[in-house]
Amino acid sequence: MKDSKFDDQSFDYIVIGAGSAGCVVASRLSEDRSITVLLVEAGPEDKSWTIDMPLAVESLVSGNEFNWQYMSEPEKYLFGRQVDHPRGKVLGGSSSINGMVYTRGNALDYDGWEQTYGCTGWSYADVLPYFKRSETFHGEGNDYRGRHGPLRVSRPDVTKDPLQAAFMEAGKQAGYPTTDDSNAYQHEGFHPSECTIYGGRRWSAARAYLSPDVRRRANLTISTNTLAEQIVFAGKRATGLRVRKNGQSSVISARREVILCSGSIGSAQLLQLSGVGPSDVLRAANVEAVHELRGVGANLQDHPDITLQVECRQPLGLAPFTKFPRKHLAGAQWFLTKTGVAASNQFEAAAYIRTKAGVCYPDLKLEFLGLAFQPDTFAPYPGYSFQIHMTLMRAQSRGSLAIKTNRATDKPCLKFNYLEAEADRESFRNALRLTREIVAQSAFDPYRGKELAPGKDVHTDEQIDAWVASRVGTAYHPSGTCRMGSAADDDAVVAPNLKVRGMENIRVADASIMPLVVAANTNAPCIMIGEMASDLIRGRKLAPERRPHYVAEDWMTSQR
Repeated sequence: MKDSKFDDQSFDYIVIGAGSAGCVVASRLSEDRSITVLLVEAGPEDKSWTIDMPLAVESLVSGNEFNWQYMSEPEKYLFGRQVDHPRGKVLGGSSSINGMVYTRGNALDYDGWEQTYGCTGWSYADVLPYFKRSETFHGEGNDYRGRHGPLRVSRPDVTKDPLQAAFMEAGKQAGYPTTDDSNAYQHEGFHPSECTIYGGRRWSAARAYLSPDVRRRANLTISTNTLAEQIVFAGKRATGLRVRKNGQSSVISARREVILCSGSIGSAQLLQLSGVGPSDVLRAANVEAVHELRGVGANLQDHPDITLQVECRQPLGLAPFTKFPRKHLAGAQWFLTKTGVAASNQFEAAAYIRTKAGVCYPDLKLEFLGLAFQPDTFAPYPGYSFQIHMTLMRAQSRGSLAIKTNRATDKPCLKFNYLEAEADRESFRNALRLTREIVAQSAFDPYRGKELAPGKDVHTDEQIDAWVASRVGTAYHPSGTCRMGSAADDDAVVAPNLKVRGMENIRVADASIMPLVVAANTNAPCIMIGEMASDLIRGRKLAPERRPHYVAEDWMTSQR
């Protein structure tokens, strides 16, 4: 690793964005010592205890030190509310500020990419080897898990915490399946929630793929605090990147390719700033068109999220650790030994379930947390409490991203259109009623107090719809703005080889390529995308692995 004064103004590959996928691409490409790689990151180095400490995640997503702090436009179906969208602006990207939950998604997510959207080579059999190559799983192994990859993945013991254990037992009592490994044969069901934590520390993409040995490679240059302003083209061929660092603008040449790994917001924004996108968006922002591609910034998706919150009748959960003295003692324990409550992200029990009969595979995620936060804040309710996140995995509403100006420092216009689709409102109604049923099981009898939100008076469809519109937020998984598709798909931005359609020497590799967001937290899938991208660039591919996967036999007629 060299400090990026750009002594050498030309590199074989320029990777833009050191996030979940970008770290992987830069690391894998630079394994070939005959080529040179520049990794550009707008944010700083990932040197902070707040990044390392798993329980410090709240300070990262609410702060501005490592966060782009995007905000949606007023959302029409949310009473005009704006929704915060934190994204990582630091080495590691959002993997350095996220909740550290490791989930891959359902096999049918990836089979759907190939069968429905024409993404040849992206079926579950194709992506499974790359999930395996990326990870070292610290748990009971099976044919679906990796043992020698750079990403450390751990599984918590949910029996240690009475509330997490009650959630798991309540799922069984309500008739739902359980699965020991939701990242293997059976995705559906109640399960221990795996995490990218090892030795009590966050294991981000930067820690995994940019180890000290990797950073010392002479052929890899990592440039932090460097803003990508515009991709440089000669006709339709990408030839380099204009960046700004320390107030100075430079143009760096790419001899082979430019690879965008800036996320669903950053990649679409930079393409538009560079003249690639819908002509009306470019014209309105006073950007000279290089290539009209109407799909850039379209198909914006997310996992909308809301929480059922309940008072706890026993002194359990995280409430004692939010104030002196136990908060400070927990911090001291972590600093000294990397153990204790601060060494966990506290999202240790979860479930993937279906909201109704006729849904083939899970479209709802439930995630348990032993503390309830007051609306629109990270301030806990007084006393003891818990909450269950209800997150739609396949929301039907679609939004868009559009630059407002031709300046890279100006944030784009983000319209998610949450709850525009009636199907999403129906799914949230079902989600609340199903989650209330789970909390009503006898496993929660010793702990269940009054319902804090939405409260006992919210029952009718109209009441639930109003509550959801007033409170729904994001699970922090924007996707789809440069979606992948076949040559016959006029709305696709990249081909299955991740090359931008109609252009040369430029690819996209991050969550923006997802034609349909997967039923998972998106960090692990983005790392897989980075692994796939690096092999596609190098002209090689791991052999597919065809493994069976679970589908409920009676899914057409039964919700569980």
